[in-house]
Amino acid sequence: MAGPWRGVSGCGFRLKAGALADESSKHNMRTQPTRVETRAVYDDSAIQAHCRRVGAAAVEVARVLGWKDERQRALRAAARSHHGFAGRMKPLLWRLLEQFWGVAAQAPPALDLPGREMAKLLEMSCFFVERWEFLPYETARFEQVVEELRTMARDGFFEGAHVEGLARVPGASVEEVRAVVSELPVFPSAALRAMQLARDPKTSAAQLEQIVGSDPVLAGETLRVANSALYASTTPCRSIRQAVVAIGIPECCRILSAAAFRPLFQSPLMRPLWNHSTEVARIAESLARQSGKVEPEEAFLTGLMHDIGRLALWKLPSRLTARYSALLGHGCEPMFAEVLLCGFDHCPAGREVMRHWGLPDRLAEAVEFHHQPERSDSDLARVLYLAEHLSGAQEDLPSMARFCQSRDGLGLTSEQLCSISSPPPLY
Repeated sequence: MAGPWRGVSGCGFRLKAGALADESSKHNMRTQPTRVETRAVYDDSAIQAHCRRVGAAAVEVARVLGWKDERQRALRAAARSHHGFAGRMKPLLWRLLEQFWGVAAQAPPALDLPGREMAKLLEMSCFFVERWEFLPYETARFEQVVEELRTMARDGFFEGAHVEGLARVPGASVEEVRAVVSELPVFPSAALRAMQLARDPKTSAAQLEQIVGSDPVLAGETLRVANSALYASTTPCRSIRQAVVAIGIPECCRILSAAAFRPLFQSPLMRPLWNHSTEVARIAESLARQSGKVEPEEAFLTGLMHDIGRLALWKLPSRLTARYSALLGHGCEPMFAEVLLCGFDHCPAGREVMRHWGLPDRLAEAVEFHHQPERSDSDLARVLYLAEHLSGAQEDLPSMARFCQSRDGLGLTSEQLCSISSPPPLY
């Protein structure tokens, strides 16, 4: 299988046939035989993605087991074709194709691949990947899947050495992540203060001026935005008060929050993550406003921080981040690459960052479960999941079950979600 929700449902087959002869041109058929043009279009993107994951997992295990580079390359190539589409075709449609083509192409099953050991490793890797793909329906930690594989190895389904190789693939521990988190800068308190003021309808420009004026970086950023093409008037803003009035108190609060977090994402490597975070923050605020179950200001602030765990993982030793980049280069989703290399993804890492900063538990819970909202009662987690989905991010596999659960839990309709347009740039 290529995953419970992306396998068969993601595959399609279309047949186009045309005979270039009719009753009025029978005389031509004596010298020119009827031509039947057949074109098959097979959408196997979901299967290809599944095969890439299997290849990535198998190669990581092979690396741990000390297999040579050429054997690892052969393993990855074998993984690309270990699932054929013949078995997925409906019997009636397959017989129809046989009538047109005269022969049905058969895709070799994994156990027919050269090299029994390679085939066994691919089968085990396929099982591991499918367990990950099934997470929306049955939660299982990396350690639990390894224990399942050990049991199956004892029953003769897999090679014990391969299972132990998989268990040794993760190169980071929760303790290492906590050590990295402890070295992060302190939480930018100006961001929290700005959101508190944004929730208060009595907030004045003078109060915001006091916060902005206490930090030269925030002051400079506020003036820069106020004088940008987005807000600039005929008269440039020369004071913080003028800038706050020109931008407006709600938008000024958002800008202050973003400006307080931006230094954490200064490196060129982190810039795409920052752009994604600001987009999710904008969408989360809109969703919260429509649902009425989450404070929009809190949704915006948590949206800025929702992927802070990815920032923490990028600060792990270079031996891990290099492998992580390689997995992304081979087409793996960030969530899958994180689980494979760490045994967990960036969500629990984000929870550790939130706790390190002493933020409220409800915010930490939302960050921890923003990819698995079904495991939490948090409406904020549901908002973040939908915001991530609407942003077009491809960090994880799409899940209709999670999407519907989050949408319905917030009391939203599909029409409301479709009405949310792409947010403007924050600044």
